[in-house]
Amino acid sequence: MKKIALLLVLFSACSNANDNISGFYLGGGVGTTTFDDGGAFDYTGTAIDTDDSTVKFLAGYQFNRIVAIEAQYTNYGDITVNHPFAVAYGIKDVAIESSAFSIAANLGYTFDNGLRPFGIVGLGSLKSSTKIKNYSFNDTTGTFHYGAGLEYAPKALSGLAFRVAYEGDLFIEESYNYSYSDDYAMNIGTFYAGATYKF
Repeated sequence: MKKIALLLVLFSACSNANDNISGFYLGGGVGTTTFDDGGAFDYTGTAIDTDDSTVKFLAGYQFNRIVAIEAQYTNYGDITVNHPFAVAYGIKDVAIESSAFSIAANLGYTFDNGLRPFGIVGLGSLKSSTKIKNYSFNDTTGTFHYGAGLEYAPKALSGLAFRVAYEGDLFIEESYNYSYSDDYAMNIGTFYAGATYKF
């Protein structure tokens, strides 16, 4: 009888712990944008400027200490491209505005002290809008969304958590160089800090 009572107490404690960890959450973050062209612009003299900010909004559900599912909208801001060929025709500072939507698994472990190292893996869609003088060209491509970071949920601030992370969207782009074309694995990402609130 004592063993059964002890098992019931342990089960109740585990259930309460899971209740405190699981739930829906909303959040957002800001960071700096990074971009890697995968070598597409090598030997062309193209200058790429990613001096812009990222804004991120997210919503998710945490099932237990390990697994959560997360949807994100990320606005990476403008990437400025200065290609010598375009400059020769009087076109300078071509701005490419990029935003992405992704659904991913958030896999990590929530420790009793509120720390949670995690990794992000999922799929997304990247929309790019290229502005050249008075014209705008839109393109959408599928992405592999990934990342890693650290979250901290202080017990004194019930439901509130803070995170720092790097997350990126990897995609394949066809680039034309002179008389041939090739596929390049490009990556746009962000180092960001943010906060979430769990209901």
